[in-house]
Amino acid sequence: MKKIYFIGLCLIGLASCSGTNDDLQNGDQLNPSAMNGDLKQAARGGFRGEGDVDTELPSTGIWLKNSFPNNAIYGFYSDHTKKHLYSPYNRTDMLPRTQPGAYYYYLDRYLGSADGGGAEITGWFNELNEDYVLTTNPSEFNGQNGWRKNNTIGKSYPSDEPGSFPIYRYFRNKTKSHFYTRDFNELGNGKFDFVYEGVAFYLKDNTVATDVRIHDGKTLQDISTGQVYVVFESRLRRFEDPEVAKKLIAMVPIKVNIEDYIGPRGENIDANARLIQDGANGKIYFVDNGLQRYIPSVEVLNSYRFITNSIVKINRLIGFRGKDVTYTF
Repeated sequence: MKKIYFIGLCLIGLASCSGTNDDLQNGDQLNPSAMNGDLKQAARGGFRGEGDVDTELPSTGIWLKNSFPNNAIYGFYSDHTKKHLYSPYNRTDMLPRTQPGAYYYYLDRYLGSADGGGAEITGWFNELNEDYVLTTNPSEFNGQNGWRKNNTIGKSYPSDEPGSFPIYRYFRNKTKSHFYTRDFNELGNGKFDFVYEGVAFYLKDNTVATDVRIHDGKTLQDISTGQVYVVFESRLRRFEDPEVAKKLIAMVPIKVNIEDYIGPRGENIDANARLIQDGANGKIYFVDNGLQRYIPSVEVLNSYRFITNSIVKINRLIGFRGKDVTYTF
């Protein structure tokens, strides 16, 4: 419903003009002039932008620009388990585990690129204590229980190759957890119960200029502002209240530089966003800036990782309906 139409309804007395006027505006637009250059957009709620908010142009999606490393190694940490895990993927849902439930891992660091011509680097996971080891010497697990090969990541670099740097390996027995860093000053010869085990291998900072499209439902947290975002219907939308994101979406946001994500910014998700269910027919709606938006399938509900325990059942729904929630990519 267009904003001007809604105002007209208010003026002729067919509806109550009670503060929902702004709620009926559509999200911020993709600036057409940006299509021929950098797609970085700015919009309401921290972004600067242009365009008529009543005319929504098709989205080209949200992309992580020019920063996809060859054979990357990412490090994750959990305040809950006090352990570090490593993966060639920057997604927490790709991490190995032995138990169901939330582990609360978050992306802690990018170690480097294993795209050299040296020894092969593999990742090994212990199913007994959930330790994870990166190594170029798989025989170190001979005769030890619980270890399984989890990843083949890539190949290390020679120590004397220009641009290569060492990765230092540590182990903390108290938490049965290995830790890797490119910065020797971080733990030096050992501290915080970590024992220094030496240089594991050498990496580089190689990258390829390939933009990566981000799926709907991905949550991100800007490292400079702490603001939380979600990719929603191929637009990047900011939560006005980060606590609302925790209540609605079962996913720990990855800490990123939000300016590295290009594509159209949508309208903020306001502090009153919630999930409701019509007690009469069981239909579930996402209340999005004052509009009740029907979630048409379990697949869409799960794709956005909505928390079903947060759904509030209402016997008689009253309010304005928006377009159905869609999963676009």
